[in-house]
Amino acid sequence: MQHILILQTQSPFNQARAREALDLTLALAAVDYQLSVVFMADAVFQLVSPAELKAPPIKPVYKSFGLFGLYDIEQCFVCQQALTQRGLTALPLPPGFQTITPTTITALIRAVDQVIRC
Repeated sequence: MQHILILQTQSPFNQARAREALDLTLALAAVDYQLSVVFMADAVFQLVSPAELKAPPIKPVYKSFGLFGLYDIEQCFVCQQALTQRGLTALPLPPGFQTITPTTITALIRAVDQVIRC
C-alpha cells in the first residue's frame, strides 16, 4: 500500500483551497492509500473555530475532522512551530491530532512514497 503525506498549508479563509485539500484527503483514504496529514503554515487556522477567530462567517473545515476516523486516517499532525508563530499554542487539537516539530516533518517527508502539498 502506498503511503502518501498530505501537507495542508491553506488557511480556512481561502475556503475553496482548504475544502479541496480536505476533499482530496478523504478521496485518497477512500481508495485505500495509507495517509498521513500535516497541518502547517496557515493551515493551523483550520483547527480554530470561527467563533474564536472572530472572523467573517465561514463554513468551518474543522468539523470535518471527525470523518478522519471513519476513513482510517490515523496519522494527523500539526506543526508546533506554525502554532507558536501564530499564537495558537494553547489551541485544543481535535482528537487524535498531535503536534510535531519541523525536523519530524522532514523525516516524515523522507519516509513516505509521495508528498502532496495543498
